[in-house]
Amino acid sequence: MELKNEITKFNLRENGEVDKDDKNGKISEAFKPIAEMILSGYFKVSKNNSDSYVTVHPTCVEMYYHEEGEGDDKIKDYIVYHRNSNDGKKEVSVFPLGVLHNHVSGIDLTFERMGENNNPIRFSALIREFWVDKSHKIEESHENYGEENIKAYTESNPEKRSTYLYEALYSQYSVFDGFSVQWVDGNENERKEIRCVKTRLNVAEYKMENEDGKGEKPVKMSKAESSIEELTQNQKYKQCSRMWSYSVNADKTK
Repeated sequence: MELKNEITKFNLRENGEVDKDDKNGKISEAFKPIAEMILSGYFKVSKNNSDSYVTVHPTCVEMYYHEEGEGDDKIKDYIVYHRNSNDGKKEVSVFPLGVLHNHVSGIDLTFERMGENNNPIRFSALIREFWVDKSHKIEESHENYGEENIKAYTESNPEKRSTYLYEALYSQYSVFDGFSVQWVDGNENERKEIRCVKTRLNVAEYKMENEDGKGEKPVKMSKAESSIEELTQNQKYKQCSRMWSYSVNADKTK
């Protein structure tokens, strides 16, 4: 059950005709096996030249998928941070497979690639929730460091603040000693069951709007354009309806 191999051969267009807004759920189903692999594996943070390590286990991931280029069939996901500018004046290169992309919402595990006509496909998984296993960490000093911040040490009670993944991955050991962060796949016996598939947290629906003769640009749909049931959790925008969030834990908000 190797995530890298699955991502390398993954081609969304091989799933037949897909609706770019995923109204029929075909894209959500196509992403599910990848989400299962991520939720079945973990990040191993190891101190160099030592048997000391920590494992960080994702329990909820949100998938993001944006196709660069023009065309009515293109799947657009304008919430994606790492993409070309809307006016075409700035283009960003494709991440190497598996780069950790740090941004204001947390950390993405990235799967970018070149698509048709040399147009990049921005594909990534935001680690929305996780838990930390420190049972193999050999403490030498400052034994309680970090425990006041991250208290998520079980799968059923994960850390839900996605930006705390910075600390979970990067603040386990000193850079003067050196450390590494490596993805470790789970085996088939460790495959996790996804118990919840829902919309991504506070991801707005977008529409195209004219900008004073400069062409169209994507804008978030306001709460005035939707019902109360359709709003993002922060009550600011119309919620994107794509069911691209996957969790091993049941949805406790219902």
